Amino acid sequence: MTGTSLLVAGATGRLGEATVRLLAERGVSLLLTGRNADRLADLRKSFGGTGTVETLQVDTTEPGGAQHAAAEAVRRFGSLTGLVHLVGQFRAGPLMLTDASEYQDVMMANFYSAVIATQAVLPHLRDGGRLVYFGSPLAGEPLAGLSAYAASKAALVAWMRSIAHEVKRRGVHANAVVLTIADTPEMRRERPHLDLDHTVSAELVARAVGFLTSDASDGMYGSVVPVLGRFSFNSVLAGGPPPGVGEPRAAAR
Repeated sequence: MTGTSLLVAGATGRLGEATVRLLAERGVSLLLTGRNADRLADLRKSFGGTGTVETLQVDTTEPGGAQHAAAEAVRRFGSLTGLVHLVGQFRAGPLMLTDASEYQDVMMANFYSAVIATQAVLPHLRDGGRLVYFGSPLAGEPLAGLSAYAASKAALVAWMRSIAHEVKRRGVHANAVVLTIADTPEMRRERPHLDLDHTVSAELVARAVGFLTSDASDGMYGSVVPVLGRFSFNSVLAGGPPPGVGEPRAAAR
């Protein structure tokens, strides 16, 4: 897409830097939003000279904040052609130890915030556009202790697939990237014993975002693009690999 200008909601999150770098290097105009002023300043310092990257401290989970951000993108760039919704929150814990308010919080962060941001952006997408969201494999295969997070991501993906039918006749593409835990410096500090083989790099996720915001994805509406690396669900019922798998081959005689 030529003349692309995107609102990146939640750009201060862990996937923000890699995503902004890839899009900025492609020459996309970006308005980066978030609530963390220091992190926004870092992003502006890193990417302000690459393409057209600007920042706005605002809470896009509030309708007024989201509408202000969308209007600012139009004012600064002359148009708005899409949304990359990076706002999100992870929450884990068993049902009986999780207050109902925590369910509301994670649903707001992962689902309702996408609704609010999209409602703010859609009126400005006059010549088509791109909407990109982020799901989780847990939406399709939820695990114990992750009910709040899994439910919020399942709601997001079902909603995205529904609205894709509403907006595609306007030339608007709504799609989602599904990923496991992203391998970032913050994640490594917080979870030093995590098996990194089941994580995925933020750069690989950014490539999927680049694809979904480009002409290469013209035929995709309501698609879910998995970027899972070597992640897999395991079960003791599956047993080990078949005999001989993974063993060194005997030298040919």
